[in-house]
Amino acid sequence: MGYSISTDKSKLNVEAIHDYLCNKSYWAKGRSLEAVNKSIENSICFGLYDSKGNTLGFARVVTDKVVYAYMMDLFIFDEFQGKGLGTKLVKHILEQKDLQVRLWFLATKSAHSLYKKFGFSTIDDPEKLMFKRDEKYC
Repeated sequence: MGYSISTDKSKLNVEAIHDYLCNKSYWAKGRSLEAVNKSIENSICFGLYDSKGNTLGFARVVTDKVVYAYMMDLFIFDEFQGKGLGTKLVKHILEQKDLQVRLWFLATKSAHSLYKKFGFSTIDDPEKLMFKRDEKYC
């Protein structure tokens, strides 16, 4: 299967991305279309496409392009899973010239084996990390 990966936001099928995040993902259930649009606007986005331009997957990265990058909302649409496309997408993102940073972060409940292939591990010293969650926002 031929595929391509692009950071051109005009190619993104935002409605399909929103549907997946809002209705099928465990991490973004109920996220509004407005929130998805704003998150895309404020991130480096990666669309994964077949040779006909159909969307196969999506991911976004929030970064300062020096110290940290946070990989978020990475998914392959259900019908295209199991073909190694998630691996290809992660590899492509991590190889981007302007994303060669000191610290990469992500959160996952179910894809540890995928990310371990790329050197991700659990936090060595979780007592140092803190976070704040505000439930009124998605």
